[in-house]
Amino acid sequence: MTFTPRSEPAFAVQLADALTALGLYGGAGTIAEHTMEAARLGGDGPYRMQLANALLGAAQVEAMLAESCATGPEGLAAAHHQQLVTAGVSDDVEKLAGFLRWQVLRVADPLKLVAQEPSTGPIPLAAAHAAEGLQKLLGIAGTGQVPDVEAVKEGVAEMRAARQCLVDAIDNVDILLDMLNGMTALLGED
Repeated sequence: MTFTPRSEPAFAVQLADALTALGLYGGAGTIAEHTMEAARLGGDGPYRMQLANALLGAAQVEAMLAESCATGPEGLAAAHHQQLVTAGVSDDVEKLAGFLRWQVLRVADPLKLVAQEPSTGPIPLAAAHAAEGLQKLLGIAGTGQVPDVEAVKEGVAEMRAARQCLVDAIDNVDILLDMLNGMTALLGED
């Protein structure tokens, strides 16, 4: 089976058709309906973004379910590699870093929202800091193997920012470890 990476964005109708094929699109799928929805969301771009992300969410759930049947690490690695091939990033380190950075950004933003909730504790905050640090490191990796002087200056600043994010993540993990050690000591004294 061969998959070809796309170089042009899909039309709203194509995305809606893919969602319909998965049983996830409840509309009629007419051009008039797509035009109205695009106008409501501020244009074709925002509408395509909504449809593409709905399709991505559905595909990610399908991948999670399919991966539960993995027979070993080799099969799982091959499946993960297929995603990179289909995305057109498997043979280019800079494109791969950019793609992975985009995926980490999709993880980091929800973690930041969760971490703002006081009842969540230090672990989601540590995960948010770690994700932000990883995103910054991947951004540096995506600038190329032989950057110019300006890129090096920006890279150093980004590396320092990435390091601080990772230090903040470790600090939050340490907070939880201290709390757990205190609880263990307290419970052990009873």
